[in-house]
Amino acid sequence: MIRFQRPEIPPAAAIEAYYHRAEDARWYSNFGPCHTLLEERLEAYVGRGMHVVPLANCTLALMLGLRVLTADRRGDEVLMPSFTFAATAGAAVWAGLRPVFVDVDPETWMLDPAALRRALQVRRDRVACVLACSTFGTPPRKETAAAWTAAVADAGVPLLVDSAAGFGARDADGLPLGALGDMEVFSLHATKPFGIGEGGLACTADADRAAALRRLANFGFEDGMVTDAIGLNAKLAEWPAATALAVLDRLEAILGARRTHVDALREALQPAGLEFQASDGQSTWQFLPTVAADAAARNVVRDSAIAAGVEVRTYFDPPLHQMPAFAGMLRADELAVTTDLSSRVLSLPMANDLTPDEIGTIIAAVGAALREVALP
Repeated sequence: MIRFQRPEIPPAAAIEAYYHRAEDARWYSNFGPCHTLLEERLEAYVGRGMHVVPLANCTLALMLGLRVLTADRRGDEVLMPSFTFAATAGAAVWAGLRPVFVDVDPETWMLDPAALRRALQVRRDRVACVLACSTFGTPPRKETAAAWTAAVADAGVPLLVDSAAGFGARDADGLPLGALGDMEVFSLHATKPFGIGEGGLACTADADRAAALRRLANFGFEDGMVTDAIGLNAKLAEWPAATALAVLDRLEAILGARRTHVDALREALQPAGLEFQASDGQSTWQFLPTVAADAAARNVVRDSAIAAGVEVRTYFDPPLHQMPAFAGMLRADELAVTTDLSSRVLSLPMANDLTPDEIGTIIAAVGAALREVALP
């Protein structure tokens, strides 16, 4: 079986090359030497004067980001897509806010700017924040990002962007993600291209917001006491920080390999009937998301590929609004595009070290199934 994902963490020796800093200092968490070096290197990577705060995971980054951005909120609603991972809405609930689902664009699969603007106009003072997603780690089109920014500016609410799988993705101008919205967050989970096991990042251009994130990630302590906002424990310890440094050394090679694999798969499978996500930038390719012509075709391709030894999945099916835990939450519209996309989505395997034979097997298995559903 070609696994859907085959995570690759650096060998222990590469991690230990950094971890000796913590051992020498006898400092294993609480913003130690590996953590400090990681911050410095990440800020240099993202550039543009951004502050990068490493955290224990991306869900905590979402929770703390929402808490910081909505500190002076006028409402308690967070506009977000339903076509996303459960942590996006779960973090809003844990932050004491109410998710409101907004439809996505049929080409980019990201928050539809027109639907967002309508929701902001209708819901007005009830909205505390907009939470957009760089779906599947793919950079939004320039016009999409500009439209999000304009909509939240007109409404006077902050924009948090969940780019979980997108660290290392580059926009149409070749710039790495990290500067979207008022804050942008990333996951360093083992299954992400920048994977360390567990970890997260929050990026912001605002030094005060970065400082607030650091305080909240350390229980809210400032000058030895919790004086205002009560935080939690979201610190990234030294071993995962050292792991992140080791991954960062080879990140561009990882992303280059994944992009080469995807180019081969797309070239073979797009003519066979699969559609791909629209973007004018470069994704990180945690996996290769596609959509089939209809739900029936998707199901045939999924089942046939798995039977042929190729593990495929269907992110994000069901979408959040169809999951029992989120089904009762508010909706800004009918979510027609979300419902349609989720019924047709088909995610193909990806790994740093896919071999030519494995790529050929994926193409053969999926291609044969597509030909089967295309027969009259």
